[in-house]
Amino acid sequence: MKAGRTDRKSLATAVAAVLALAGCGGSGGGASEAAKLEVGGELIADEQLFSAAKEEGSLVFYTGGSEHSEKAVTDAFTEATGIEVETIRLAPNKLSERVLSEVGAKKLGADVIRISGEDIIVALAKAGSFQKAPLQGAVKTAAGDAIEDDGLYFSSFDRVYSFAFNNAVVPKGQEPKNWADLLDPKWRGKLGIVQVGAGGSTAALTRFQFDKVGDDYLKKFAANKPRIFDSSAGQTDALTRGEVSVATMPVATGVGAIADGAPLTIAVPEEGAAGYPFYVGVGAQAPSPNAAKVFASWLLSKDAQKIAVQQGDYPVRADVGTPKVGDTTFPAADSGWLYRIDAETALEHVEEDAKRWRQIFGYTG
Repeated sequence: MKAGRTDRKSLATAVAAVLALAGCGGSGGGASEAAKLEVGGELIADEQLFSAAKEEGSLVFYTGGSEHSEKAVTDAFTEATGIEVETIRLAPNKLSERVLSEVGAKKLGADVIRISGEDIIVALAKAGSFQKAPLQGAVKTAAGDAIEDDGLYFSSFDRVYSFAFNNAVVPKGQEPKNWADLLDPKWRGKLGIVQVGAGGSTAALTRFQFDKVGDDYLKKFAANKPRIFDSSAGQTDALTRGEVSVATMPVATGVGAIADGAPLTIAVPEEGAAGYPFYVGVGAQAPSPNAAKVFASWLLSKDAQKIAVQQGDYPVRADVGTPKVGDTTFPAADSGWLYRIDAETALEHVEEDAKRWRQIFGYTG
């Protein structure tokens, strides 16, 4: 199966619809009319918290997510609350370095942090990067098992790691559909992959490839001499320009590139795809702590979770649907197609997997 080119107008229309829904607060009026913040019938912030958040007026959001998907989320939040969001986006490994440095200097500038990687989130939590941010009843119940470490942080969605190809470069009828197709010698020198240490995404993809696709899969993939990138953003640019023909890629990154006009097609391989969580926590030294708590709670609301679904992410809630890219709806979360391991297993394998990956590709960067 594969998902064809996303219709930019359809995506924009869908996001606009969610923005309109997100703007509904209180008991039926807009957020500006309500003393408390309700979205889709769910209480996000009580009167005291929302009033304090509006007084602060803005927040700073550190994220390792894609630029396109996070803009959709922050625009919707501002529409619903009037609270502005300044977004600072870095690859998860670089973002982790920044957060740890700022925490060490007691100058953490983030109100809210969203990042992938079990090893990263554990390291940030141990360093004292987060403060507990109690969620309102309905949102907390809907999120269920997404809440970690007694509320210190939570999972906001599972991102999918698949691959994509440049449909302006790959001849019709020769499109790769499955992971096994990327081992064909015709792709020698035309493949792209992001280095294993970039973050939770590449760690999850590597574990999936070792465990699900085949223990020797990456050796065969490496034999096709792929180009190795430091980040998904750089790789996506190269794929869009046709410098490589096919590249492993987080689905949401591909969705954003397609919305911006890139000639990409996202594959939905029969062997499955890697799934990995993006965690959210409120900064321990948050300059705008009340706005941060409102934003963190809002990220688990129905409206925010619907935006995640539109980006190709699996939501942490069971009442907002299944991701869809182009004309293809992804398999259900419990179908077995999405390869998702628990945090304990991820932590058990992350270092050894990275070591093996570097040896296979001869990577020393």
